[in-house]
Amino acid sequence: AAKPIAQFHDHFTDSFSDEICGIPVDVDIVVTDNFFLYADESFKDTSSVQATFTNPVNGKSVVVSNAGQITGEAIVDEEAGTVTFLTSFKGLPEKIQTEKGPVLLRDAGIITFADTFDLETGEFISSEITVNKGPHPEADSDFTLFCEVISEALA
Repeated sequence: AAKPIAQFHDHFTDSFSDEICGIPVDVDIVVTDNFFLYADESFKDTSSVQATFTNPVNGKSVVVSNAGQITGEAIVDEEAGTVTFLTSFKGLPEKIQTEKGPVLLRDAGIITFADTFDLETGEFISSEITVNKGPHPEADSDFTLFCEVISEALA
């Protein structure tokens, strides 16, 4: 395997107020990240993130977490005038659960996205799931389940 040309490690916590799915929330987040960049401009990112979203009105909370590895590369097709970014997630791309209760939504396994853009303008052309070894109910729903699950849990 090639050695990385750059690598970064970060660990931090933060707290702030924000809005998620139209609901005001207080957020507590913990992030650990190890990022590697290679000479061919591909990357590997191993990380874990845990974000707790609390509705300040009723005190209800959900925890959104992920852990695993993300790899990516860009494929330039000059003849077609496009660049396609292949991004693979391995591990636990997303888990949503109540703070002290059950898992509400869980995507796990391997999933790869191919996102294609116009090489000259940068305009988005298409997105396609090219590998889906899940379960990946969030991706299978075209990412509509996230707000459904979050809104119901925080209401």
